[in-house]
Amino acid sequence: MTALRPAAEETGTPPDRLAAFAVPLGCGALAAFGAAVGPGLVVGILFAPAVMLPLGLVLLVGIAFANAAILRAATGRRRIGLAVVLTLLVPAAIGAELVAQGEIPLDPRYGVPVPVVIGALVAGISTFALPRWAKLVGGLTIVLAAVLYGWQAASDAAQEAAAARASNVVAREAMYDNLLPGATTTLTGARTDLRTLTGEVAEVGVDRDGRELTITMSAWGDPGEEDPDGFACWLLSSGEGSWIEGQTYADFADRCRIVDGGWASSDGLTFGTYRDGNWVTVDAGPAATVEDVTAVASTLTDVPEAQRRAHWEVMSDLPAG
Repeated sequence: MTALRPAAEETGTPPDRLAAFAVPLGCGALAAFGAAVGPGLVVGILFAPAVMLPLGLVLLVGIAFANAAILRAATGRRRIGLAVVLTLLVPAAIGAELVAQGEIPLDPRYGVPVPVVIGALVAGISTFALPRWAKLVGGLTIVLAAVLYGWQAASDAAQEAAAARASNVVAREAMYDNLLPGATTTLTGARTDLRTLTGEVAEVGVDRDGRELTITMSAWGDPGEEDPDGFACWLLSSGEGSWIEGQTYADFADRCRIVDGGWASSDGLTFGTYRDGNWVTVDAGPAATVEDVTAVASTLTDVPEAQRRAHWEVMSDLPAG
Protein backbone atom coordinates (compact mmCIF):
# COMPACT_ATOMS: atom_id res chain seq x y z
CA MET A 1 0.00 0.00 0.00
CA THR A 2 1.44 3.38 -1.06
CA ALA A 3 1.93 5.89 1.79
CA LEU A 4 0.33 9.31 1.51
CA ARG A 5 2.75 12.18 0.76
CA PRO A 6 2.62 15.52 2.61
CA ALA A 7 0.82 18.38 0.93
CA ALA A 8 4.11 20.26 0.44
CA GLU A 9 5.43 17.36 -1.66
CA GLU A 10 2.27 17.39 -3.81
CA THR A 11 2.69 21.05 -4.69
CA GLY A 12 6.42 20.80 -5.28
CA THR A 13 7.07 24.15 -3.49
CA PRO A 14 7.53 24.30 0.29
CA PRO A 15 5.34 26.82 2.14
CA ASP A 16 8.36 28.88 3.29
CA ARG A 17 9.42 29.33 -0.33
CA LEU A 18 5.99 30.65 -1.22
CA ALA A 19 6.12 33.02 1.76
CA ALA A 20 9.47 34.39 0.62
CA PHE A 21 7.75 35.58 -2.57
CA ALA A 22 4.23 36.24 -1.32
CA VAL A 23 5.19 38.58 1.52
CA PRO A 24 7.37 41.09 -0.38
CA LEU A 25 5.19 40.95 -3.49
CA GLY A 26 1.94 41.41 -1.59
CA CYS A 27 3.15 44.08 0.85
CA GLY A 28 5.13 45.87 -1.87
CA ALA A 29 2.12 45.93 -4.19
CA LEU A 30 -0.06 47.38 -1.42
CA ALA A 31 2.54 50.08 -0.70
CA ALA A 32 2.87 50.94 -4.39
CA PHE A 33 -0.92 51.25 -4.67
CA GLY A 34 -1.06 53.49 -1.60
CA ALA A 35 1.79 55.64 -2.93
CA ALA A 36 0.04 55.94 -6.30
CA VAL A 37 -3.24 57.26 -4.89
CA GLY A 38 -1.71 59.07 -1.90
CA PRO A 39 -0.72 62.35 -3.64
CA GLY A 40 -4.21 62.59 -5.12
CA LEU A 41 -5.69 62.13 -1.66
CA VAL A 42 -3.45 64.90 -0.34
CA VAL A 43 -4.82 67.29 -2.96
CA GLY A 44 -8.36 66.15 -2.19
CA ILE A 45 -7.86 66.70 1.55
CA LEU A 46 -6.70 70.27 0.88
CA PHE A 47 -9.89 71.12 -1.03
CA ALA A 48 -12.48 68.77 0.52
CA PRO A 49 -11.17 67.58 3.89
CA ALA A 50 -14.57 66.50 5.20
CA VAL A 51 -14.83 63.86 2.48
CA MET A 52 -11.27 62.98 1.52
CA LEU A 53 -9.75 62.75 5.01
CA PRO A 54 -12.05 59.90 6.15
CA LEU A 55 -11.50 58.20 2.79
CA GLY A 56 -7.75 58.41 3.26
CA LEU A 57 -7.98 56.97 6.78
CA VAL A 58 -10.16 54.10 5.55
CA LEU A 59 -7.63 53.34 2.82
CA LEU A 60 -4.78 53.38 5.34
CA VAL A 61 -6.62 51.05 7.71
CA GLY A 62 -7.50 48.74 4.81
CA ILE A 63 -3.84 48.51 3.77
CA ALA A 64 -2.86 47.75 7.37
CA PHE A 65 -5.36 44.89 7.61
CA ALA A 66 -4.26 43.56 4.23
CA ASN A 67 -0.60 43.64 5.29
CA ALA A 68 -1.46 41.82 8.51
CA ALA A 69 -3.44 39.20 6.59
CA ILE A 70 -0.58 38.58 4.13
CA LEU A 71 1.97 38.23 6.94
CA ARG A 72 -0.30 35.89 8.93
CA ALA A 73 -1.11 33.70 5.92
CA ALA A 74 2.49 33.46 4.76
CA THR A 75 4.24 32.98 8.11
CA GLY A 76 1.54 31.52 10.31
CA ARG A 77 2.21 34.17 12.95
CA ARG A 78 0.55 37.44 13.84
CA ARG A 79 2.73 40.36 12.77
CA ILE A 80 0.56 43.31 13.79
CA GLY A 81 3.47 45.62 14.65
CA LEU A 82 5.27 44.99 11.38
CA ALA A 83 2.02 45.40 9.43
CA VAL A 84 1.47 48.82 11.05
CA VAL A 85 5.06 49.88 10.31
CA LEU A 86 4.77 48.81 6.65
CA THR A 87 1.52 50.76 6.37
CA LEU A 88 2.78 53.96 7.99
CA LEU A 89 5.88 53.92 5.80
CA VAL A 90 3.68 54.76 2.82
CA PRO A 91 2.36 58.18 4.01
CA ALA A 92 5.75 58.91 5.58
CA ALA A 93 7.53 58.30 2.27
CA ILE A 94 4.93 60.32 0.34
CA GLY A 95 5.34 63.19 2.80
CA ALA A 96 9.12 63.07 2.46
CA GLU A 97 8.83 63.20 -1.33
CA LEU A 98 6.37 66.08 -1.21
CA VAL A 99 8.76 68.03 1.01
CA ALA A 100 11.73 67.19 -1.21
CA GLN A 101 10.04 67.92 -4.54
CA GLY A 102 7.53 70.53 -3.43
CA GLU A 103 4.97 69.71 -6.09
CA ILE A 104 2.37 67.20 -7.29
CA PRO A 105 2.57 64.97 -9.27
CA LEU A 106 5.82 63.57 -7.97
CA ASP A 107 8.70 63.27 -10.41
CA PRO A 108 10.28 59.82 -10.92
CA ARG A 109 13.44 58.86 -9.06
CA TYR A 110 16.19 57.75 -11.44
CA GLY A 111 13.50 57.27 -14.06
CA VAL A 112 11.51 54.98 -11.76
CA PRO A 113 8.03 56.11 -10.61
CA VAL A 114 7.90 57.03 -6.92
CA PRO A 115 5.19 54.42 -6.12
CA VAL A 116 7.46 51.66 -7.47
CA VAL A 117 10.37 52.93 -5.36
CA ILE A 118 8.23 53.08 -2.20
CA GLY A 119 6.80 49.65 -2.97
CA ALA A 120 10.30 48.18 -3.34
CA LEU A 121 11.37 49.72 -0.02
CA VAL A 122 8.34 48.33 1.81
CA ALA A 123 8.85 44.96 0.13
CA GLY A 124 12.41 44.85 1.44
CA ILE A 125 11.36 45.70 4.98
CA SER A 126 8.56 43.12 4.89
CA THR A 127 11.16 40.33 4.52
CA PHE A 128 12.10 40.79 8.18
CA ALA A 129 9.08 38.60 8.89
CA LEU A 130 10.79 35.76 6.99
CA PRO A 131 13.61 33.42 7.99
CA ARG A 132 17.19 33.01 6.79
CA TRP A 133 18.24 34.36 3.37
CA ALA A 134 15.07 36.37 2.72
CA LYS A 135 16.07 38.85 5.44
CA LEU A 136 19.45 39.33 3.78
CA VAL A 137 17.83 40.11 0.44
CA GLY A 138 15.42 42.53 2.11
CA GLY A 139 18.22 44.21 4.04
CA LEU A 140 20.25 44.71 0.88
CA THR A 141 17.19 46.23 -0.79
CA ILE A 142 16.79 48.73 2.05
CA VAL A 143 20.49 49.64 2.02
CA LEU A 144 20.46 50.12 -1.73
CA ALA A 145 17.37 52.35 -1.59
CA ALA A 146 18.85 54.39 1.28
CA VAL A 147 22.16 54.85 -0.55
CA LEU A 148 20.47 55.88 -3.79
CA TYR A 149 18.13 58.32 -2.04
CA GLY A 150 20.97 59.72 0.07
CA TRP A 151 23.15 60.18 -2.99
CA GLN A 152 20.39 61.94 -4.90
CA ALA A 153 19.53 64.11 -1.90
CA ALA A 154 23.17 65.18 -1.66
CA SER A 155 23.29 65.75 -5.41
CA ASP A 156 20.09 67.81 -5.34
CA ALA A 157 21.39 69.87 -2.42
CA ALA A 158 24.64 70.53 -4.25
CA GLN A 159 22.76 71.59 -7.38
CA GLU A 160 20.47 73.88 -5.40
CA ALA A 161 23.47 75.44 -3.65
CA ALA A 162 25.23 75.97 -6.97
CA ALA A 163 22.08 77.48 -8.48
CA ALA A 164 21.72 79.79 -5.46
CA ARG A 165 25.34 80.91 -5.80
CA ALA A 166 24.89 81.52 -9.52
CA SER A 167 21.69 83.47 -8.89
CA ASN A 168 23.45 85.52 -6.24
CA VAL A 169 26.28 86.32 -8.64
CA VAL A 170 23.81 87.37 -11.34
CA ALA A 171 21.90 89.55 -8.87
CA ARG A 172 25.07 91.19 -7.61
CA GLU A 173 26.29 91.84 -11.15
CA ALA A 174 22.93 93.38 -12.02
CA MET A 175 23.27 95.67 -9.00
CA TYR A 176 26.83 96.49 -9.98
CA ASP A 177 25.73 97.45 -13.49
CA ASN A 178 23.30 99.95 -11.96
CA LEU A 179 25.97 101.75 -9.94
CA LEU A 180 26.99 105.26 -10.95
CA PRO A 181 30.36 105.46 -12.74
CA GLY A 182 31.60 107.93 -10.14
CA ALA A 183 33.98 110.83 -10.79
CA THR A 184 37.55 111.32 -9.59
CA THR A 185 40.55 113.42 -10.56
CA THR A 186 43.81 112.79 -12.39
CA LEU A 187 45.45 115.76 -10.70
CA THR A 188 49.13 115.03 -10.03
CA GLY A 189 49.93 114.63 -6.35
CA ALA A 190 46.29 114.36 -5.26
CA ARG A 191 45.29 111.32 -3.22
CA THR A 192 41.76 110.02 -3.77
CA ASP A 193 39.49 107.76 -1.76
CA LEU A 194 36.25 106.25 -3.05
CA ARG A 195 33.89 106.62 -0.09
CA THR A 196 30.42 105.92 -1.46
CA LEU A 197 29.22 104.09 -4.55
CA THR A 198 25.52 103.40 -5.14
CA GLY A 199 22.98 103.80 -7.89
CA GLU A 200 22.11 107.28 -6.56
CA VAL A 201 25.34 108.78 -5.22
CA ALA A 202 29.08 108.29 -5.70
CA GLU A 203 31.47 110.22 -3.48
CA VAL A 204 35.25 110.52 -3.76
CA GLY A 205 37.45 112.26 -1.22
CA VAL A 206 40.47 114.23 -2.47
CA ASP A 207 43.52 115.16 -0.38
CA ARG A 208 45.80 117.71 -1.97
CA ASP A 209 48.69 118.24 0.45
CA GLY A 210 46.29 118.37 3.39
CA ARG A 211 43.69 120.43 1.60
CA GLU A 212 40.55 118.33 1.33
CA LEU A 213 37.87 118.33 -1.35
CA THR A 214 34.88 116.15 -2.17
CA ILE A 215 33.76 115.04 -5.62
CA THR A 216 30.11 113.96 -5.62
CA MET A 217 28.18 112.42 -8.48
CA SER A 218 24.38 112.30 -8.22
CA ALA A 219 21.85 110.61 -10.49
CA TRP A 220 20.14 113.78 -11.61
CA GLY A 221 18.42 113.74 -14.97
CA ASP A 222 18.43 116.09 -17.88
CA PRO A 223 16.76 119.48 -17.25
CA GLY A 224 14.53 118.79 -20.24
CA GLU A 225 12.93 121.94 -21.60
CA GLU A 226 13.97 124.03 -18.60
CA ASP A 227 16.76 126.59 -18.79
CA PRO A 228 19.94 124.46 -18.38
CA ASP A 229 21.93 127.23 -16.72
CA GLY A 230 19.14 128.00 -14.29
CA PHE A 231 18.58 124.32 -13.51
CA ALA A 232 22.32 123.72 -12.99
CA CYS A 233 22.60 126.72 -10.68
CA TRP A 234 19.61 125.45 -8.71
CA LEU A 235 21.38 122.10 -8.30
CA LEU A 236 24.60 123.89 -7.37
CA SER A 237 22.81 125.68 -4.56
CA SER A 238 21.94 122.25 -3.09
CA GLY A 239 18.42 122.40 -4.45
CA GLU A 240 17.32 125.13 -2.07
CA GLY A 241 13.54 125.17 -2.16
CA SER A 242 11.71 123.44 -4.97
CA TRP A 243 12.43 123.93 -8.62
CA ILE A 244 9.82 126.25 -10.07
CA GLU A 245 8.94 125.68 -13.68
CA GLY A 246 10.13 128.51 -15.90
CA GLN A 247 13.01 129.68 -13.71
CA THR A 248 16.10 130.88 -15.56
CA TYR A 249 19.71 131.66 -14.82
CA ALA A 250 18.71 135.20 -13.91
CA ASP A 251 16.97 133.82 -10.81
CA PHE A 252 20.30 132.47 -9.52
CA ALA A 253 22.81 134.99 -10.92
CA ASP A 254 23.49 136.39 -7.46
CA ARG A 255 24.86 133.05 -6.19
CA CYS A 256 25.98 131.19 -9.31
CA ARG A 257 28.17 131.98 -12.31
CA ILE A 258 28.84 130.22 -15.57
CA VAL A 259 32.47 129.10 -15.90
CA ASP A 260 34.50 127.06 -18.34
CA GLY A 261 33.07 123.51 -18.36
CA GLY A 262 30.21 124.13 -15.96
CA TRP A 263 28.99 126.40 -13.16
CA ALA A 264 30.48 127.68 -9.92
CA SER A 265 29.23 129.22 -6.71
CA SER A 266 29.79 132.94 -6.26
CA ASP A 267 32.79 132.30 -3.97
CA GLY A 268 34.25 129.69 -6.33
CA LEU A 269 34.46 127.01 -3.64
CA THR A 270 31.88 124.76 -5.34
CA PHE A 271 31.90 123.69 -8.97
CA GLY A 272 29.20 121.76 -10.82
CA THR A 273 29.00 120.03 -14.18
CA TYR A 274 27.38 117.09 -15.99
CA ARG A 275 29.13 113.81 -16.84
CA ASP A 276 27.16 111.26 -18.86
CA GLY A 277 23.89 112.82 -17.71
CA ASN A 278 24.86 112.71 -14.03
CA TRP A 279 25.37 115.81 -11.92
CA VAL A 280 28.90 116.20 -10.50
CA THR A 281 30.07 118.73 -7.91
CA VAL A 282 33.50 119.56 -6.53
CA ASP A 283 33.24 121.02 -3.03
CA ALA A 284 36.10 122.61 -1.13
CA GLY A 285 36.70 121.12 2.29
CA PRO A 286 39.01 122.17 5.12
CA ALA A 287 41.84 124.46 3.95
CA ALA A 288 40.95 123.99 0.27
CA THR A 289 41.07 127.05 -2.00
CA VAL A 290 39.42 128.22 -5.19
CA GLU A 291 42.59 127.19 -7.02
CA ASP A 292 42.21 123.65 -5.64
CA VAL A 293 38.59 123.48 -6.81
CA THR A 294 39.55 124.71 -10.27
CA ALA A 295 42.46 122.26 -10.50
CA VAL A 296 40.31 119.28 -9.55
CA ALA A 297 37.38 120.39 -11.75
CA SER A 298 39.62 120.62 -14.80
CA THR A 299 40.95 117.08 -14.34
CA LEU A 300 37.73 115.14 -13.73
CA THR A 301 37.53 111.57 -14.99
CA ASP A 302 35.58 108.40 -14.28
CA VAL A 303 36.57 106.27 -11.29
CA PRO A 304 38.75 103.39 -12.60
CA GLU A 305 36.91 100.09 -13.05
CA ALA A 306 39.32 98.22 -10.77
CA GLN A 307 38.68 100.69 -7.95
CA ARG A 308 34.92 100.54 -8.43
CA ARG A 309 34.99 96.73 -8.46
CA ALA A 310 37.17 96.50 -5.33
CA HIS A 311 34.92 98.93 -3.46
CA TRP A 312 31.79 97.05 -4.52
CA GLU A 313 33.19 93.67 -3.49
CA VAL A 314 33.91 95.00 0.01
CA MET A 315 30.62 96.85 0.28
CA SER A 316 28.45 93.96 -0.95
CA ASP A 317 29.94 91.58 1.62
CA LEU A 318 28.90 93.77 4.52
CA PRO A 319 25.96 92.55 6.68
CA ALA A 320 22.59 94.07 5.74
CA GLY A 321 21.50 97.06 7.82
